[in-house]
Amino acid sequence: MKSTRSPFLTTIALVASLLMPLAAAEPNPNAEQLLRQMSARLAAATSFTFQATRELDPGLVEGLNVPDKADIAVAVQRPNKIAARATSKMGVRRFIADGRTLTILDGKANSYARVPMRTTLDGLVDQLDAKFGFTPPLAEFALSDPYQEFHRQAQSVSYLGRAKTKAGFLGLSGDECHRIALKGKEADAELWIAVSDQLPRKLTATFHRPGQPQVRITFSKWNLAAPVNPAEFAFTPPQGSQQIEMWTTAKMQAASKP
Repeated sequence: MKSTRSPFLTTIALVASLLMPLAAAEPNPNAEQLLRQMSARLAAATSFTFQATRELDPGLVEGLNVPDKADIAVAVQRPNKIAARATSKMGVRRFIADGRTLTILDGKANSYARVPMRTTLDGLVDQLDAKFGFTPPLAEFALSDPYQEFHRQAQSVSYLGRAKTKAGFLGLSGDECHRIALKGKEADAELWIAVSDQLPRKLTATFHRPGQPQVRITFSKWNLAAPVNPAEFAFTPPQGSQQIEMWTTAKMQAASKP
């Protein structure tokens, strides 16, 4: 039997659909605002810890012929302490600044260097960059104003959409993230910020060099209320280790001249 629909009911349905409000398209989140929220959360933490896996492509480090992967654990205590431990095929490296002294340990060579460094975390990054030509691992996330640091390196910030990280069985328990593009003079980066807690989950930087080498970082185990552990920022030289000099950029340049 062929079913028929009452003309009256059809008219009612049509009128109802015309009277219903149109669903507005959800606008893209503001990339600047997301970056500010992430930075504000990090800046407000008095002491915090996190872990990261960092992969470096050849071409970013002199003498590196194959990709280098390291697992890094970072502890921060504001205003002047940071400790990082990187574990890779090259062995264990430690970076410790306690507000008075900076210590860098090369576990494979069983050697370490120490220099006076009475400054805040912001001053530590500036002094290391100016005098020694490097910055601490993942230092931009430990500064007092991460937002300003990201903008110092990026000329533009834009929103790319959402994506989910892969974790757990079959990658089904990942985090939903906002993807932000940061375009800079030296490199272009893509930062993933978790929707749930506004904290970083991934960072991929592609450098404007031949071959477009990348740094790929995945973040995990954020704890913005980590208890202060003084042992994290204390250094005892390993047995049999040798203290060596940490050369400045100027000294290395002078030594390389014929």
